[in-house]
Amino acid sequence: MWCLLKKRRDYRFIYLIHFIFVLLKCSFPVDAILDPIDFLALQSIRKSLDDLPGSNYFASWDFTSDPCNFAGVYCDGDKVIALNLGDPRAGSPGLTGRIDPAIGKLSALAELTIVPGRIIGSLPQTLSQLKNLRFLAVSRNFISGDIPATLGALRGLQTLDLSFNQFSGGIPWSIGTLPALSNVILCHNKLSGSAPPFVSQTLTRLDPQAQRSLRLHFSTGPSSITPVPLIIMEPADRPSGPTAVPSLTG
Repeated sequence: MWCLLKKRRDYRFIYLIHFIFVLLKCSFPVDAILDPIDFLALQSIRKSLDDLPGSNYFASWDFTSDPCNFAGVYCDGDKVIALNLGDPRAGSPGLTGRIDPAIGKLSALAELTIVPGRIIGSLPQTLSQLKNLRFLAVSRNFISGDIPATLGALRGLQTLDLSFNQFSGGIPWSIGTLPALSNVILCHNKLSGSAPPFVSQTLTRLDPQAQRSLRLHFSTGPSSITPVPLIIMEPADRPSGPTAVPSLTG
């Protein structure tokens, strides 16, 4: 708290106080607007990603200013609620690097998107900590490994788009238990095995043209579960034509 100086004209003292204030302001990030945990998480995310040549998405990510003004960062009060990583304009080169596990510290995050680029590595298990996440889209990158079964903890998730990546292994059955899912897009990966039954009653069907271009299968669960479409695409490098479909009965 500032104190009012009365009957003092010691300007040297005033200048000293002003100098100390400016020095402190320049020495520490201005993070009072944002929750410190979110601030540190954004710093870790930034360190693990970079612009591809021709992209300047991170030019505004100057941590001496308010992170809520960064490109792609949207806040509600002192919390980050949406993170759109990369320049969304058509033709943008996108980003390179990995998704840092610190992303799981953004406790209020409801939307996470990454534009097409060259993101590698796996999806962090810490995504399961984002209990408010409704929209997850990371298509057209080079993310590999298994689809984390821990995504089944995201009970409010409505859209899951992992298409055009390098995911392998099976589709976790825990994802089928997500009650709010309305879109699941998993095409152009290296997935195998059985498709789980989905309990969601709101999964949207593709239009006829999209159905012709994708391998669209239906998973039939218990009688109380309505059959819903699951988009499964053979690996992009596999020749087109009739192929054996994975078992849907387990």
